[in-house]
Amino acid sequence: MSRKVVTRAPHREVGVVNAGWLLNHPVEHESHLERRFVMVALSCPVVRDIVHQPFTLTVEGDDAGAKATRYTPDFKITFRDDTSLIVEVKPEIFARKHAERLRLIERRLRDEGVRFFLATDELIDGNGLSARAMLLMRYGRLRFSDEQALNCLKALRDACGGSASIAKLVEHGLSEPLIWSLVARHQCRVPADFDVNPDQVVTTQTVQGDCHDYFLSWFGAARR
Repeated sequence: MSRKVVTRAPHREVGVVNAGWLLNHPVEHESHLERRFVMVALSCPVVRDIVHQPFTLTVEGDDAGAKATRYTPDFKITFRDDTSLIVEVKPEIFARKHAERLRLIERRLRDEGVRFFLATDELIDGNGLSARAMLLMRYGRLRFSDEQALNCLKALRDACGGSASIAKLVEHGLSEPLIWSLVARHQCRVPADFDVNPDQVVTTQTVQGDCHDYFLSWFGAARR
């Protein structure tokens, strides 16, 4: 992952997250919190794509004569099952301050059949999630041959029944950095409360159930 700064508007710096092992394009962000959100989202195995500021829409107020406002969401997440989710990233203190506007935005999107998720700093950074996701991103940058990756996955499936701790896999002669790189690349996976240590269990089993619900659970958010 690398980060550069480009100019979009006066007094605004835009960072870029590159995750070429998962995406064929960079993902822009406009704050450190948005950057951490992108990394956490990329660590979730059901995420296929992330787009920054995907569109702009008009949001009407509840009261008669209330002025309509324009809204541009922070991100659009596309899942492996081709469903999607619109995400607003905001510190909890500002989420409370703008609760009514966020309610109107969610209602407007719901009327269009679009699901909405408010990702606050408490969810993004809770239980060290963003820090663990950042570490996983570092493993994603590591380079291995296709043959090494395939051999590692085969050993995990054959020797360990598809699930095993990192320590057990290393006993079978596998490379710990390679295993974590495959996790970062969504070739195998760990639970949302993963720890980057030898005791962590890794599995080749695919995610079952609704991708939207799984994504929310990754952030420790209640199902909506």
